[in-house]
Amino acid sequence: MLIGTKYIKQKTMSNIQLKTDILLSLSTLAREVYLAGEKPMVKNIKDKNVIAESVANAVNRVLADKGVNMEKEDIQYLKTSITMDILRDFISFSLEDISIAFSMGVRGKLGEYYGINVSTLYQWLVKYREEIVPKANEEIYYALPKPVVEEKVDKKALEFDLVDEIINLIDSEDLMRYNDFGNIKYNLLDKYNLINFTTDEKMEFYKLAKEDYKNDLEKKNLELIKQGKSIQMSSLNNLLSSIENVNKTTNDILIIYAKKIAFIEFMKRVENKESLQTELTKKINEHYGNKG
Repeated sequence: MLIGTKYIKQKTMSNIQLKTDILLSLSTLAREVYLAGEKPMVKNIKDKNVIAESVANAVNRVLADKGVNMEKEDIQYLKTSITMDILRDFISFSLEDISIAFSMGVRGKLGEYYGINVSTLYQWLVKYREEIVPKANEEIYYALPKPVVEEKVDKKALEFDLVDEIINLIDSEDLMRYNDFGNIKYNLLDKYNLINFTTDEKMEFYKLAKEDYKNDLEKKNLELIKQGKSIQMSSLNNLLSSIENVNKTTNDILIIYAKKIAFIEFMKRVENKESLQTELTKKINEHYGNKG
């Protein structure tokens, strides 16, 4: 499942065709986000070469805007890696969304800058989806002359689907390979008060998250070293330093890592998955009552 249902980028007011006067009344950014949302999403573009070429052009603009000089092999790796991330985690973006996110990122509007690398580009896309798109949608909503009926989302059914996924992970080999950037399964368990770790345990998870994040960064760079590619060590050092001197952006990432560790630990402690399924089902039914 893509990163998390509540984080999947909504097509901006997708069932609404804004009149010209309303469109012109929006801020430049909200207008750009709306128009980008009207374009085909990545998942609906059949020719993946079109996606790869568009992402490559966007990366070229990033390098030019920042005045960064990189070896050709490093640039190709950067383009290939972020394209794969987009095809996996940002399929509800349009190509225009990606271009806007990168443009905002190089201008310092999506958090602190630690050099041009895959981690930086990925975080720009995350910030764009989680912060910029919701703000643009809110501006568009209030610019409308009357309330708009949105398509109903069956949240209860979505949660039951998550319960099935959680239960299927118990005692599964997939558990240790589990990676959910949106922490939606952890958040579901936490919503229904099933996560009962002590403060000390949570602090330990956060400490482990720091180590995991460091290891991930170092592994990526070791892979490049083995391939004989030059490394922007200043960027890596800045990233490693940001882990020790936690800023907001880094803290957000570490929380994601910590929740993943906590979720896996919770799952390993489950003694009776039928009992867990019954309890979750009961809590969901009580929360939603007779609603769909």
